[in-house]
Amino acid sequence: MRFALSGLLALLLVLPVGAQPASDRPSDDLLAREDVQAVVEAQVDRDRAALREALDADVPAVRARAAHALASVPDTSAIPALLSLLTDGVPLVRTDAAFALAQMPGGVPADRLLEVLRYERDEAMQRRLIETLGRTGDAASQDALLALGLPSSRDTDVALALAHYGRRGHADSSAAAWLVEHLTAESAAARRHAAYALGQVAALARQPSARPDTIRHALDGYSSGDPAAQHLIRALGRLEAPADTRRLVDWLRSGTDWRTRVEAARALGGRDTAAARTALVQALDDDHALVARTAAETLARLDWPADTQTAVGVWLDAHPDRWRVGAPLLEGWARNGSPGRVRRALRRWQDEQSSFAVAAALPALAPVEAAWADSLLATASRADDPRVAAAAVRGLAARWDRVRPDRADRTFRLLSAAARRGNPALLYHAAPALTDSLFAARGAADTLAAAYRTLPLPADLEGMTAILDALASIGGAPARTVLERALDNPHPAVRRAAAEGLSSITDSTVTAARRPLAETMPLDWGFLNTLGPAPRLTLETTQGTVVLELDTEQAPQTVQAICRFARAGRYDGVPFHRVVPNFVVQGGDFARRDGFGGPDLFLRTEITRIGHRRGTVGMASAGRDTEGSQFFVPHSLQPRLDGGYTSFGTVVRGMDVVDQLRVGDRIETATVTPTD
Repeated sequence: MRFALSGLLALLLVLPVGAQPASDRPSDDLLAREDVQAVVEAQVDRDRAALREALDADVPAVRARAAHALASVPDTSAIPALLSLLTDGVPLVRTDAAFALAQMPGGVPADRLLEVLRYERDEAMQRRLIETLGRTGDAASQDALLALGLPSSRDTDVALALAHYGRRGHADSSAAAWLVEHLTAESAAARRHAAYALGQVAALARQPSARPDTIRHALDGYSSGDPAAQHLIRALGRLEAPADTRRLVDWLRSGTDWRTRVEAARALGGRDTAAARTALVQALDDDHALVARTAAETLARLDWPADTQTAVGVWLDAHPDRWRVGAPLLEGWARNGSPGRVRRALRRWQDEQSSFAVAAALPALAPVEAAWADSLLATASRADDPRVAAAAVRGLAARWDRVRPDRADRTFRLLSAAARRGNPALLYHAAPALTDSLFAARGAADTLAAAYRTLPLPADLEGMTAILDALASIGGAPARTVLERALDNPHPAVRRAAAEGLSSITDSTVTAARRPLAETMPLDWGFLNTLGPAPRLTLETTQGTVVLELDTEQAPQTVQAICRFARAGRYDGVPFHRVVPNFVVQGGDFARRDGFGGPDLFLRTEITRIGHRRGTVGMASAGRDTEGSQFFVPHSLQPRLDGGYTSFGTVVRGMDVVDQLRVGDRIETATVTPTD
């Protein structure tokens, strides 16, 4: 197939000068151009040969789109062609080529990237080259990057590149010194990104050149609302220096950004002191629900002397309905020898038929060695509500570590019964627990093999992979039989899990054969044209209105699916099932509503140039090409998600509402508004 039609003029006509999308990728007029659409069709089909051919097209828009597509369909054989496009005369072609190289699993020559970066003047291209170095370069290229003397306008990009280097094991003294130096940069973005790198990569924060006193001095100089503070507090938390306790307590009490208070509460977890416990108890009344919840989770992991037990007891008595904060505290009560509190709270929430509350509290029973706790967990593991049953199985698995081996028979029966139900939420917790050697001797492999045979695709993909991972740990003939058969499964995620499992069992390299891709939603260009390049998805939630602007051109299949689901009313009434403070809010499971469900087909992963930042909208997945209907919105900067998850839009109104969403809050209605 040859992608060639109209030449450079066609591209220039559709790339407006001036305003650009938040992703920094100008429009290529995808919705009106059949030649560019053909490239996207090849991307959905995962047709690597067609995409490589399109890199050599006469039309710049086609070359650019082919490069952009290869970010979603990594192909190391395309690296030479992509490298040649780094000096293409059209900026969009160059930046898309650099973007694609950043996603390659290996084989990208850092010297070539550095050579191009020395002479490149386009800011978007500079940004992409620096990112690609961070994602693919070696330690020597990191030193070379820092030696280039790039202008201060690139400091933000260099800081993120150092974070990428560090996550890949290249965290050295020069990188840490550069980051510390930029903690007091004039640019707020540079400060924030330098702090992010130190907070995300423990090895960077622990380098001698990081100089903890300098980090403390920088933090002390930040205003109470500076977003950089949250990341530096995380860095100090990793150092676990007792001298920082008072500083962290002050930030927990006075930080005006709720995310900073969340990080301060977490950082106090490594400091079991009276000052830390007192501050955490006081933070249970924080006016932001996610700060209060984080304080409760941190407090639950500490030892409670009498005064702490009294203070927490008073709080629980005064707030019997605040289960999102109370449930973590129950784990603290159980750990500190007061199981009666756990029992009373569970009874109350059961009487109120609050499944979210009961599910949140059940894991607290794990350390309670009492017959009533055994009975509650056993009964809950058979509950119809998958949230409750899964929480009970989680409690049984954690409890097993404390009570074995005298209860092996009973625990095995309960875990086996849960596994045989075939619900992926139950298998997620039951399958790993069944790998214990005492359970293997009782037939765990047979139980898991029988459960595996009942699971269909796509609904139970996560259950299938959980079983395969467990069987690989157990080994033996029944496990090997299931794994060998799974090598021929239609879905690549299952075949990959089977190959990895067999490789582990046989101490050899097992490779699954290539098979046609699992069925996916075909692109409907007519429907996409009715949506326009930036349709808006309005979510009326129990906390307020959130408006998302979607990017049809960069993620056409994802936008098509989300908009169709919304117009069919499938998101109406669906809860947000996962909220991790200062990380993400996640919802969209209209099939099971517990986080393990989705539609009856998989979407393709669409890697875009929309970075995962505060307010980005991304797709949840269980691995490449397993997206369905679930989406998430980060509370804060999350570039570590870039390249791994489809990002397809941005919150343009209502981020304050997103900040208030909690587990159990719902989407009441979802509506789509097209754009021209």
